[in-house]
Amino acid sequence: MFEKQMIIAHRGASGDYHENTIEAFIEAINVGADAIELDVRKTKDNKIIISHDDNIDGIKLDSLDYNEILEVSSSKGFIVPTLEEVLKLCQGKILLDIELKEEGYEEEVISLIKKYLEYNEFFIRSFIDRQVRIVKKIDSKIKTGLLLGVGNPKYGFLTRLSELFPIFRIIRTKPNFISPHYRLMKFGYTKRMHLLKKPVIVWTVNDENLINKFLFKHKVDGLITDYPKLAINIQKNAD
Repeated sequence: MFEKQMIIAHRGASGDYHENTIEAFIEAINVGADAIELDVRKTKDNKIIISHDDNIDGIKLDSLDYNEILEVSSSKGFIVPTLEEVLKLCQGKILLDIELKEEGYEEEVISLIKKYLEYNEFFIRSFIDRQVRIVKKIDSKIKTGLLLGVGNPKYGFLTRLSELFPIFRIIRTKPNFISPHYRLMKFGYTKRMHLLKKPVIVWTVNDENLINKFLFKHKVDGLITDYPKLAINIQKNAD
């Protein structure tokens, strides 16, 4: 699926700039990242915006119009961009790794993405199994990824087990790739996923030793990091 081992900028170059902002995305492009990971949400007035959190200053984003969100964010020294702004910025320059943070807006998001990007310029991921299936149902040509977390104990043993050994979830969701948290990378994780013909994109790795480990020992297909320049330099110096 992926032609090379990718370095993916987590919410842009978020180690150096405010996450999920135009500045962070421009820096990711400038340092030569292969892709940008970003999060999309919907506002009260139906704008698709870039934000990891579901609130700003304690106020739910879906209870605010976009202009209201801009007022709050600008008072804190950053601007929340729209997905359309980011698509225009990144078109033809860098891949986009788009995480769906909510449900019910899949068709709107996909329609907007396809106005600007070709199928080989983006992929869509989610932690929610049914959402991965929904995206494929809307458009089977879209590359999808199943996100797997760190196994929050409150979700119980079976959920944690399904993240370490996700074969049944893979069968059910049919993602193009798997994206586990780095703490799940045990018991030959990459090899097991490759046997299932599923590339592995690990998140979020910022420690230099761990970057080395996952790139060269685990041989992951992609690595998500807040510091893409660091990861790119590590990758280049090993060549």
